[in-house]
Amino acid sequence: MTNKLTPIAFLILLIGCGTPENTGESTDNLLENLQITTDTVMVDVGEEIFNAGAYSTLVKIPNQPIVYFPFNSGQEVHEIELTKPSLVRRIKFENDGPNQAPRYFQQFDMLPSGEFLIADFSMAGLFSQDAEKIREIKIDPSEVEGIDDDLSQINYTLYLSPDQKKAISKADKIKTFSSQIAVFDLENKSAKVIDLPALEMTKNFQSTFAEGNGSVTYGDFITLKKLDNLFFITSGATSDTYIYDLENDSLTLKTFPHKLVPVSKSGTFPSEVDSDKRVEEVGEQINQQPTYQGFFWDDIRKQYFRFATKTNGFNENGDRKKMDVFLFVYDKDLNLLGETKVDLPWAPYRAFFHDEKLYSYFVVEENPGFVVYDFNF
Repeated sequence: MTNKLTPIAFLILLIGCGTPENTGESTDNLLENLQITTDTVMVDVGEEIFNAGAYSTLVKIPNQPIVYFPFNSGQEVHEIELTKPSLVRRIKFENDGPNQAPRYFQQFDMLPSGEFLIADFSMAGLFSQDAEKIREIKIDPSEVEGIDDDLSQINYTLYLSPDQKKAISKADKIKTFSSQIAVFDLENKSAKVIDLPALEMTKNFQSTFAEGNGSVTYGDFITLKKLDNLFFITSGATSDTYIYDLENDSLTLKTFPHKLVPVSKSGTFPSEVDSDKRVEEVGEQINQQPTYQGFFWDDIRKQYFRFATKTNGFNENGDRKKMDVFLFVYDKDLNLLGETKVDLPWAPYRAFFHDEKLYSYFVVEENPGFVVYDFNF
C-alpha cells in the first residue's frame, strides 16, 4: 500500500476576534487574533473497498499518529496512520465462537494496555488487537448492589478503568430522562449512582414524538466522554461541565464566565408532540439558541478546545441558513482563555488533536479523510 498525502482543498480563514460581545470592557482574549488554516486530506486505502461513511466513533492513541475506527458495516476495526494518511490494517472480528464480538460496535474504547473495549446492547468484552476475546464483561443490574434493576442501557456508554476493576457509564433507562452516572466496582459487584444536578435542566430542552413502540427525540442530550484519563459529562443545553476522576473517585463541577454566548439555554418547549414534523420544528427552535459541543484535548498545548453552534432557520427558498459557530479555549485546569465566533460552516465532530492540529473525520471522494484545522493565535 502506498502511503500518500492527498491534498484536496486548502483554505485560509482570517478571523478577527475583538472584545467579546455584550461588554465594553477590555479583556485578555487568547483568540483575539485567531487565524484558522484548514486542509482536507484523503486516506490512502490501497485496493481496499468499503463504505467510508460507516465510521461513527474513534479512538486516537495519545502521542502517536494512530487512530482506530470501528466499522459499523461489519465487525471490524480499521487502523489509520496519520503521518502520511493511510489504512494500515482491517482487524476483523468473529460473530460466533469463543472470540465472538458484539454484532454492533455501539461503544468503542481502548485501554492504555492496548485492548479494545467493544460493546452493544447485548454484550461487552475486551479484545486483543488480533481480535481475540480476552474477557467478557457482564454487568447485570439485578446482580449489582446499589443500582436499580431497570438500569438497562449501561453498555452504550461503558468505560473501564486501566486496571479493569472499575467501570463507568451513564445511568440511563429506556424512555426515561436521567442526569446521573453509575460507577461500578466490578470485583465486588457493587455500584453507586451519582447525581448531576447542574445538568438536570437538559430535560427542558428535549421534545419527543412517540408512535407505537418507537419514538424520536430532538434537542439536547447529556454525553459522557473520556479525555486524558478523565471523564467529561456535558450537555448541549449548558456550558456547565462535570469532570469525574475514576481513579480517585472524585467529581468536580466546572462553570465558565462566557460572555460571547449565554452559558445556558432558556425558555419553555413542549416535552411531547403529536407528529414527526412538529418534533423537528421544536428541535429547530431549541437549536436556535447556542448548543455546546464536547471538549477536545490538545496534549501539546495542554489546552482544551470546545465549540458551540447556533442555527438560524431557513431562507425564503427553504434552504438552511448558515449556522453560527463559536470556539472556546481553556487551560489544563479549565480556566477560560479565549472565545470567538469563527467563520466555519459547521463545528468539527468525530475529531481529535494531533501535532497541535484538530483532525475531523470527513469522507473524501468515497474514501476516509479528514478536515485538518490549524489554529494560530
